Amino acid sequence: MASFWTALRGLDEALFARINQAWTHPWLNAFFPWLTDLDRNMIFVWGALPVAAAWWLYTQKGRAARVLLAMVIAAGFCDAVSYRFIKPYVQRDRPEKAGISVVVRSRHMEGYSFPSNHAANTFAAATVLGMAYPGIRWFALLIAALVAYSRVYTGAHFPLDAAAGAALGLIIGALVGSALKRFGKAGQQHGKKN
Repeated sequence: MASFWTALRGLDEALFARINQAWTHPWLNAFFPWLTDLDRNMIFVWGALPVAAAWWLYTQKGRAARVLLAMVIAAGFCDAVSYRFIKPYVQRDRPEKAGISVVVRSRHMEGYSFPSNHAANTFAAATVLGMAYPGIRWFALLIAALVAYSRVYTGAHFPLDAAAGAALGLIIGALVGSALKRFGKAGQQHGKKN
């Protein structure tokens, strides 16, 4: 069993080296750090995001409010499970502290590495959004996948960290999305009875 984990770790580190140092391009060197640190971009956080949310709430009313709340709950729950429980238990060092060669392109380098909170949170929100609006499901998941990939590209996480975060986000997002659908159907049936 130990040899399996050793081999898996070796593959993980080899893939990390490819993504972080070989499969690079000047445009990607600009795009992925911007994407991975988007939550620290004040123009996005206090400008574009609130405007988009307000427009969505204005056009979709109660449905948008329910979906937005479900996305926040799913991402928040993922964040708590990952940061408070899994990371302290696994205690995997980030690539920069693991004694391997790494090109650091991100400011998000605090705490342990496994799993990636960015991947977990974005996949949870994207899954809920995609379940509520099937027409944009693949676009939402593509954005989440790009965020997860950006964590490896920028040197913040190993590929396995991003994959585990994505899996956690998909599971929790699907659970919350299913609950949202059941809640929506129950609400519609109650409205018909009245």
